[in-house]
Amino acid sequence: MSKKIEYKVPDGYFENLKTRLSAIPAQEKQPSRIQKFTPYLALAACFAVAVLVGNLVLNRTATPAASDEEIIEYLVNSDITLAQIVDCLIVNE
Repeated sequence: MSKKIEYKVPDGYFENLKTRLSAIPAQEKQPSRIQKFTPYLALAACFAVAVLVGNLVLNRTATPAASDEEIIEYLVNSDITLAQIVDCLIVNE
């Protein structure tokens, strides 16, 4: 199977190419405000998604705090004296 090139460049194409290209007017298009701020908006959206996902993960994996009744029951059932509890409260103030 032979490979035959089917396409040819027209005669004189490259001789006047530079002239034809320089005849095309240069168009300086100013970016719109939305185009200027799109990267910043995308970055803000990424941060917002990261915060929301992080908040969701932390809320689902956080252990609930002990209630006052559970803390009192723990202290009553432990071998801690009232003086030790008072000393601990004074130190942690």
